[in-house]
Amino acid sequence: MDDLISTVNYIVNQSVELKNKYTHTSSAKVEFCCIFCQNEKEYKQFTDSIKILGRVVERTESGFTYLLDKPLTTVAGPLRLIKIRKQDNERTERGDADFNTNYRELKEFHKGDSKFELIKRESFEMLRLTDPKFDVMVCFSNIPKSNILGVKL
Repeated sequence: MDDLISTVNYIVNQSVELKNKYTHTSSAKVEFCCIFCQNEKEYKQFTDSIKILGRVVERTESGFTYLLDKPLTTVAGPLRLIKIRKQDNERTERGDADFNTNYRELKEFHKGDSKFELIKRESFEMLRLTDPKFDVMVCFSNIPKSNILGVKL
């Protein structure tokens, strides 16, 4: 349990630092955190730990998203949505955090900035911020993850 919580806090802390380095959204609250497990053992350990804290609200090929019964306190506000992602050799980062902000304004301001990648999905789009000096990514979605999942935070 402690490893799970410390990993989530590490990802959120690093994501806040990355977000604040390249954007003017320092007050943006965290919406979602995804842990990129480094191996099968870690995936099982984190999955076993999080089951005690909440329930599955999304099932994907890459892993499950959980809604926590009680939010974790982070430097970017309370956090209730956490995904435990299976090991993926394409994703060497430790994880990512999604932040709620004025998406249209942020997208317009950072248009053409190579640190921001526009990702288009079937039902939403997001900007992904990366920097090779960080082992996390930051995402800003045009629709908050809680809305996509239909859960109330």
